[in-house]
Amino acid sequence: MQNPPAPVPTVRRHALGRPGRILWTILLCLGLASQVRAQPGGSIEGAITDETGAVLPGVAVTATHAPSGQSRSVVSDARGEYRITRLAPGSYDVEAVLAGFRARTGSTAVTVGEGPSRLDVVLAVAPLAETVTVTRTEQALAGVPQAVTVVNQATLEIAQKRVSLEEALRGVPGLLVQNRRSYTVSGGVGLAIRRPQSRFGIRGLALLQDGVPITTADGTTEPGNVDIGSAGRIEVIRGPSSVLYGNAAGGVINVTTEFSPKRRITFEPDVQFGSYGHNRQQLKVTGREGRTDYLVNVSRFETDGFRGQSDAIIRQGNVVVRRQLSAATELRGVFNYYDSPFAGAPSFLQAADARNRPRAGREIAIAQNWFEATTQAQGGVTLDHQFEAGPRLRATGWGVGRTLEAHGTGQIIDLGRGGGGLRAEALDRVSVGGRPLVWTAGFDLSTQSDDRSESVLVPNRTPGGFSSRGRLLVDQQESIVSLGPFVHAALELHPRWRINGGARVDHYTFTAEDRKLDDGDQSGDRTMSAVSPAIGMTFLAAAGVNVYSALSTAYETPTAQELSNRPEGHGGFNQGLEPEHLTSWEIGVRGLAAAAQLRYELAFYTAQVTNGLVPFERPDGVVFFTNAGEIARNGLELALEWLPHASVSARLAYTYSDFTFDTFVLGASDFSGNVEPGAPPHRIAAGLTHRTRHGLTSIVQLRWDDEYFVNNANTATNWGFTLVDLRVALDRRLGSSGIRPFLGIDNVFNQRYNAWTITNGFGGRYYDPSPGREVYGGVTVDVGVQ
Repeated sequence: MQNPPAPVPTVRRHALGRPGRILWTILLCLGLASQVRAQPGGSIEGAITDETGAVLPGVAVTATHAPSGQSRSVVSDARGEYRITRLAPGSYDVEAVLAGFRARTGSTAVTVGEGPSRLDVVLAVAPLAETVTVTRTEQALAGVPQAVTVVNQATLEIAQKRVSLEEALRGVPGLLVQNRRSYTVSGGVGLAIRRPQSRFGIRGLALLQDGVPITTADGTTEPGNVDIGSAGRIEVIRGPSSVLYGNAAGGVINVTTEFSPKRRITFEPDVQFGSYGHNRQQLKVTGREGRTDYLVNVSRFETDGFRGQSDAIIRQGNVVVRRQLSAATELRGVFNYYDSPFAGAPSFLQAADARNRPRAGREIAIAQNWFEATTQAQGGVTLDHQFEAGPRLRATGWGVGRTLEAHGTGQIIDLGRGGGGLRAEALDRVSVGGRPLVWTAGFDLSTQSDDRSESVLVPNRTPGGFSSRGRLLVDQQESIVSLGPFVHAALELHPRWRINGGARVDHYTFTAEDRKLDDGDQSGDRTMSAVSPAIGMTFLAAAGVNVYSALSTAYETPTAQELSNRPEGHGGFNQGLEPEHLTSWEIGVRGLAAAAQLRYELAFYTAQVTNGLVPFERPDGVVFFTNAGEIARNGLELALEWLPHASVSARLAYTYSDFTFDTFVLGASDFSGNVEPGAPPHRIAAGLTHRTRHGLTSIVQLRWDDEYFVNNANTATNWGFTLVDLRVALDRRLGSSGIRPFLGIDNVFNQRYNAWTITNGFGGRYYDPSPGREVYGGVTVDVGVQ
């Protein structure tokens, strides 16, 4: 029995927003701010610079009233200046904190009626003293035996579109980040750490936002819920992390909302317009009320798309609340919502069309109107408590719901997903033989339930109309449960030496209940388990020089979609598809050449993969997966950050990847000795930033990707490319308010390139062409109540 025709989505492309709504939003915020007068009190102000005299924007400055313990926080502006108002009389401890610099604390006194107290602060560069939390504990970077990158708030915000994670992460070495500019699979962004890009979505890494896992129980990551407009900091572990996060052979990305309220309540409307119908509106509200910090961010994004059938509408909402229940207890809640009623799917092109007709969508995709409609909501609550003279306990409960309707490749997929889980860990610092030891122990429990149906796509008689569902192909309920207890410890053997070690045991159960029984009952289950030990060591070779090394193991289970896509096209699971296992060794050095004001990090790794998950495409466009025998993945990563002048900073990231099939035989084809496709062997990302004392910031970025193979036979390649991007932003203060106009130009020299490819595409359709020159601009307003 056939299913009824697909309902027409209620929102279709080209539903343009009205500029009047934008204007009213800004006027409303200005009106609210003008109705409330700042409460009386004293103030502290000053300027923050580094040791060269360069101003430092984005510094979190907190003034704590010594008698009462109450505090207020602000963030330094583009001129490095800060002002904290509404302060009661008395003495204050003032702390200034910025990633990559040593925190600095000073003292001053506030007297009402005698003008603001002045306290200027100079911060010293200290990359090894920086604290990261992506390791599931607050740990100094010098004690982490892995490559770690921290992306700060300035990189996330200055003249950015804030549409994709790609904008924030393109300068991270070892991280292959791709922006499709079409927003179907994984919201149009591809992320892979020390491996080629996945065929479906993002896999092989764990993604978290404010402690809540975005990655689901089967290892699938859909990053649409990550709100770049709310992010204040991103930490990236580049390398195997199964010992801490389970199904994460590539690494971990942790996105954190930074609470740094400038006022009791602040409104920040943001409006953007650009090439190819780009328009985005955002309203962010932040503030603090007593012991509660909050952030609410809503946005709407629309694009006509560079290629035919690549238009999209995306609406997002994000709410984060942090409540300090007591000096020892904190409660944090997160809720985010993602709604894309229409995202066109232009599909992939052959080489000739990608070079000569890059704006064309694939003809069948346009004729049959291929698209995706997605809605996802996720929320979580974290309780963090420090016991007196005892361990610290942190627990997070979370839940997620997702619906997907996808039209393409001769079929219509309907998916309803529900899931949730519990993450808990205890950590403490003890003494062993007189030496300090920090231990962490906990578990991750995740569940996932997918209601999946697949039907034959019946094209509309009118080209470009909505297709309907035909014969039912798959109708099944899929359930996944994963449980992973772990333990990790770091022992300081000597003030210069620290050893880290741990292990994790993961157990996965996949179950499929077949509801389409006319071709037999294909119900089945799969059980997968893995033990993931890891050991590492760090050595403080000299002041500002840290050497580290680690031996790690990791694994990746097939996702529910990869298991359900069987070569014969039936329901149930592919019983022959096995998890991927990896053993990796890396060694690296990071530090600061103080005389040259140069931060650096160099990492080398070698990894051996067994049963690597490799995609293949059938002639009808359906993709299935198989295991490769053995894959060698070796690489080198270099990151440099230079501060040659008070107003100039420069960055360079270089990635070398050597991925090879050691053993891979599929039927009559022997791919042993070939390069594993999908990853450029060489990549460079560089940037130069100039800031003036008048609030003008100019940024030029360069990206170079080498040519790379796109099929297992190594007979087709994606050509290399060089791109130059420009961004300019001006931060001006109008009394207590601010306005920040900005302008950006991507691909200044209008290069023709493919930022995204799909490996082993049938018929040579590997390429998804990227836009030529793109111009966008906008303005952010900053108003509020003191």
